[in-house]
Amino acid sequence: MHFSTSVLLSSLFSLSLALPSRLSRDLGNGAPVHRPGRLNVTYESKATFSQVSALYGDPVASQPFTIKAYNSESPIHMMNITASYNKFWVGNVTGNRCPPANKATPWTVKDCPAGNETALEVTSTGEAHLDVVVKGGQAIYLGPRAQLRFNNAGVPLAADVIKMEFALSVNPIPPAPEVSAFIYSGVGKASGYLACPVAPGGPWQVFADLASIEDSWVPSGDVSDCIGFDALAMNYTSPTPAAYEYV
Repeated sequence: MHFSTSVLLSSLFSLSLALPSRLSRDLGNGAPVHRPGRLNVTYESKATFSQVSALYGDPVASQPFTIKAYNSESPIHMMNITASYNKFWVGNVTGNRCPPANKATPWTVKDCPAGNETALEVTSTGEAHLDVVVKGGQAIYLGPRAQLRFNNAGVPLAADVIKMEFALSVNPIPPAPEVSAFIYSGVGKASGYLACPVAPGGPWQVFADLASIEDSWVPSGDVSDCIGFDALAMNYTSPTPAAYEYV
């Protein structure tokens, strides 16, 4: 489903291009988070989007958008974030499929969207989904070890997923007013995402940058190997969904 408004939510979030000089991952002590090369995204995420809407009006749904990693002091700066193997990646290809044509799915490979880009959208209730044709859609969520993941079409989410809400930042990023940031709330104080290498030089798997993340959760076994980044959201302008189904 496509919607007509692409920028959402108010308060709680502020964006600027100020680039402080130090890096701190101690997100639980209330101190400022200093992240060289990144956007200065700060918010108190103990409040949920639903609580905010009571004061500022309901968040609105988005048009589909793609996302890129933003950290100007890293090798992943402005690289695409892609979906494959039920996970999200920096420096990897998009995984998609189109079913053979039959009575239930009258599609052929020729009819399917190209599927070479990863596009997503957010709802007015804080949910995020991939931009797909397949019946039932594909939800985006955090796995129990903070991995950013997506489900297979029609498969319910497991009980141990981390409860959170997604949105696009209300603040455009100068000098490109069509660009905002893909953010989340509801998981305590947190700040952006981590790209954690599967091998030296990538690809990198995407995690939420939670204060509680542990070394054993990331592929290398050491969170210090990961690169912090913010997820820039850019309009996806195709008149059709980006893929039949991501895999």
